[in-house]
Amino acid sequence: MIHEIVIIGGGFGGVKIAKDLARKTKDTHVTLIDKNKYHSYHPNFYEVATAFIPEKPPKNELRFHELVKTSSVHFEEIFLNDLNVSFLEGEAADIDFKNKEVILKSGLKKKYDFLVIAVGSETNYFGMQPLQEKSMPLKDLNDALQIRNAIDELFANSPKNKLLKIVIGGGGFTGCEFALELTGYLKTLSKIHGRPEHYAQISIVDLSPILLSTTSPWVQQKVKERLEFFGVNIILSTGIDEITDFDILVWTGGVMANSLTKNLSGIKLEKASCILIDSYMRVLPYEDVFGVGDAVYCVNEKTGKAMPMTASMALREAKYVAENIKRSIEKNKLLRYEPKFPGFIIPLGGKYALFEKDNFHLSGIIPWLMKYFISLCYWIGLLGFLKGVRIWMKGMKIFIKND
Repeated sequence: MIHEIVIIGGGFGGVKIAKDLARKTKDTHVTLIDKNKYHSYHPNFYEVATAFIPEKPPKNELRFHELVKTSSVHFEEIFLNDLNVSFLEGEAADIDFKNKEVILKSGLKKKYDFLVIAVGSETNYFGMQPLQEKSMPLKDLNDALQIRNAIDELFANSPKNKLLKIVIGGGGFTGCEFALELTGYLKTLSKIHGRPEHYAQISIVDLSPILLSTTSPWVQQKVKERLEFFGVNIILSTGIDEITDFDILVWTGGVMANSLTKNLSGIKLEKASCILIDSYMRVLPYEDVFGVGDAVYCVNEKTGKAMPMTASMALREAKYVAENIKRSIEKNKLLRYEPKFPGFIIPLGGKYALFEKDNFHLSGIIPWLMKYFISLCYWIGLLGFLKGVRIWMKGMKIFIKND
């Protein structure tokens, strides 16, 4: 008997589960469904949004294509040698849990024996329609490319004596990473367009009285010092709706589970529309449906706090989901998932980053090197050694110029 396993979403968790099942299970067929043809590497988005590509026609189009390839790869290439994995381009509209069917927006229905909901998250504007209309999100690869182009065009089309104002809404990880990487990009553009560097201003606006409120005081202080050193204007305890004077507004201030979760009946949602799961990563009340990544509400039982929406968490959860699907097929006891905080690395412009795990802290070039080493390991694990190194090198050649 062939067990049909359907995975909705080709992010870190979805792809990891598909690869693990391809290697570890027999008599299974996995179908991964995603609205895009490619898998994106989210930790590079702030780099893509600030990457400088010299305009030298007619090669500029090729250079732009190379930038896209630093942070994405087609699903067909990922699963080229996985004979029991298929990719289906489409967007899920609903799930019929009773008849075990995923219903796509195209009308196509896909049957499953086991289902994984790995739809990820989307930008949360907290109901502020004007904010959605005026700002640019930084949530996917297209967003990063559009931000990069908007900034480039702003410099090209503005008078040299005009103060250009770029506002970043949200003082979390993405906002701080992007702000500090942006300082290097703006210096380059100022030089190219003959503008004084101080005629470009970056501001971070956050409603909270402190930056990175979920991190330790050590991280908060280090980030604040770094931002001030590079001239980033920090505006705290202020709502983004109070800021009216800007040329470009980038919104990084909130995420919520993919809107698909709101359409599903018979399941329970928690904060930010995330799906409630049990200790075996199953979507309650179903034993054949699992959840992973940003779309699920995963709680550390020791602290009672929800785990962060990060790539490292999704990858760790994916290992358990793949193993428990395998055990379910074999009718073995499931493996209990115990959430653990994996620590984090936050790059802060130049060859500098912070690393924190539990009470251990590290700053400087070593965490920066760790970040690139982690990305190298990810690409190799996904595509094999040669292809993995190749795509990693493409990114290094472009991104390191801004560092």
